[in-house]
Amino acid sequence: MTRLLFLTAFLLGATAVSWMGAGFAGSHLLAFIITAVIGGVYLLGIVELLHFRRATSTLESALQNIPAQTDNTGEWLQQWLNRLDPSLREAVRLRIEGDRVGLPAPVFTPYLVGLLVMLGLLGTFIGMVDTLSGAVLALQGSTELEAVRAGLAAPIQGLGVAFGTSVAGVAASAMLGLISTLVRRDRMLATRQLEGKIAGVFKGLSLGHQRQQAYNAVQSQARSLPAVADKLQDVAAQLALMGDKLGAALLASQNEFHDVTEKRFAGLALTHEKLGETLLANQEHFHAATGSRFTELAASVDHSLRETLAASGKAAGESISPIVAEAMAGMGQMAQDTQRQLATIARDQLQAFGAEFRTAIDSLLKTFEANASSWTDQTLALQGSINQSVTESTAAFIDTAGANSAALLARIGELLQSTEALVAARIDSESAWLEGQGQRMEQLTAALTAELGALRAQEGQAQAAAVARLAALESAVAGHLVQLGSGLEAPMTRLIETASETPRAAAEVIGQLRAEISNNIERDNKLLEERQRVMDQLNTLSASLAQSSSGQRKAVEKLVADSERTLQDISTRIGDHIQAEVSKMSDASANVAGGAVELASLGEAFGLAVELFNTSNENMIEHLGRLEDAMERAGTRSDEQMAYYVAQAREIIDQSMLSQKEIIDDLRRLGGKQRQLAAGAG
Repeated sequence: MTRLLFLTAFLLGATAVSWMGAGFAGSHLLAFIITAVIGGVYLLGIVELLHFRRATSTLESALQNIPAQTDNTGEWLQQWLNRLDPSLREAVRLRIEGDRVGLPAPVFTPYLVGLLVMLGLLGTFIGMVDTLSGAVLALQGSTELEAVRAGLAAPIQGLGVAFGTSVAGVAASAMLGLISTLVRRDRMLATRQLEGKIAGVFKGLSLGHQRQQAYNAVQSQARSLPAVADKLQDVAAQLALMGDKLGAALLASQNEFHDVTEKRFAGLALTHEKLGETLLANQEHFHAATGSRFTELAASVDHSLRETLAASGKAAGESISPIVAEAMAGMGQMAQDTQRQLATIARDQLQAFGAEFRTAIDSLLKTFEANASSWTDQTLALQGSINQSVTESTAAFIDTAGANSAALLARIGELLQSTEALVAARIDSESAWLEGQGQRMEQLTAALTAELGALRAQEGQAQAAAVARLAALESAVAGHLVQLGSGLEAPMTRLIETASETPRAAAEVIGQLRAEISNNIERDNKLLEERQRVMDQLNTLSASLAQSSSGQRKAVEKLVADSERTLQDISTRIGDHIQAEVSKMSDASANVAGGAVELASLGEAFGLAVELFNTSNENMIEHLGRLEDAMERAGTRSDEQMAYYVAQAREIIDQSMLSQKEIIDDLRRLGGKQRQLAAGAG
């Protein structure tokens, strides 16, 4: 339907311009040129309206075929906007995002409509000048009636030419204005469809909806902050419990190691004692065997000597004295032989005893060497088992401590990351909330300004109506005075006095009305100044809130950095202590004799490491407590500032309501006074 009306209006305008141009062709060059200019301007306006209508049709078709929304809303919106005319993309995007901007309107057409009328009038004026100049020449050129008629005929015919340009210009202007109205109506309908889609399909893309979601997210985060604080307390308690358990495990491991070492050393001492007893018993047995052998040897030598002497004495007593010399010689020889035999026997017995003694000594040495080697092997095996157990327990302790430290550091890192995310989200939500508050305050100020403007307009209308009513009353009083003037003189005098008093009363009422209006204007100006001061205060508070938020963020970042440095120092200390203790334990395994002292120092070092770990845990818990206090203070301050903003907005609304109520009461009083004046005048 709109397309048919568009085409019809275009054809009517083009027909009018073409008809006038065809009439001027060949007869009046100047009128034809002006008509051609009118036609060109008309076509220029039609071309712009065609482009405008084509852009509107792209918007309508895009609104009819909206694709399904994807996860990437920005890309989805951009793909849909690419289907629109380039002149509409930015305006439609801003309107979807919540900015109340109007869609582009025709730029040249409103001016071209007026230009067409001006061109028609220009042609008319030029034709009038030509016609009048021809009439003057005809009147001045001759005095004969026929000549004057003939001279005036051509200029009077030129009047049709002059007014023909006006017809072309007015017709083209009217049709161009009609076409502009039609395309504007189509654009208005498309805008209404767009508003419906913005409230439905594109609702999630509007800034107002996003601000509401951000506000809801801030509220949910504010509600979840106590739970986060409770979780942080639970984590701190778990860290303290883990520290206690680790300390208890270290103490238990240390005590167990001490017990095992004491048992091993007690076994080693018992082995030494048994070995000493065995050596003493072997030595006593050797001494007893040697003494018995020497005693038997002395007894056998004594017995043999006694038997030899007894035999020699008996042989000498039986011999005869003559053979004393021979006997003495035989005795000497026998004594020598006996001495040699005794020496031989003694040497043989001594050699046998020496061999037996050497054999006993060799067996004793072999037994001692075997016992010593077995004792050395047992000692080395015991030392190896002690070293292995110490190494295994140390490695297990290092692995356990490393795993616990890594898990603890990972858990603390996750907690710090979650805390940073919560703080960043809180800062972003507070910034979004501040922006939303500023925009809402701007909207409220704009609404109040519009309401005050409307009230001023209503007051002006009421004042104009009062003045008109007073003028009507004055005219009515004057009419009554004229009608009653022919009557009695006294009533007329009274009526004249009444009429003279009525303008004074009306002037007083008008003066009072002007005074009330001035007072209302001053009051409105004061209210506007007060609102401006409130807005300045709100801006100052917003700046202070932003500054405090940045300060809180810096404090939180500093706390996080301190916590990270503290954890790094703790891990470094624990690693250094563990490495030092491992080296000490290695030295202790190499030197078993000094193991007790080194084990004691190892226990003291482990105790010191546990104390340092507990101290670091307490420092970390204290940092987390300060972080929790800072977050609670930030939340409390945000709630206080929110309450202050709400109170300020409520006060502004109350003041606005009071001012509106006062204005309405003043208008009612003025209406009552006007009715009283009207009743008195009647």
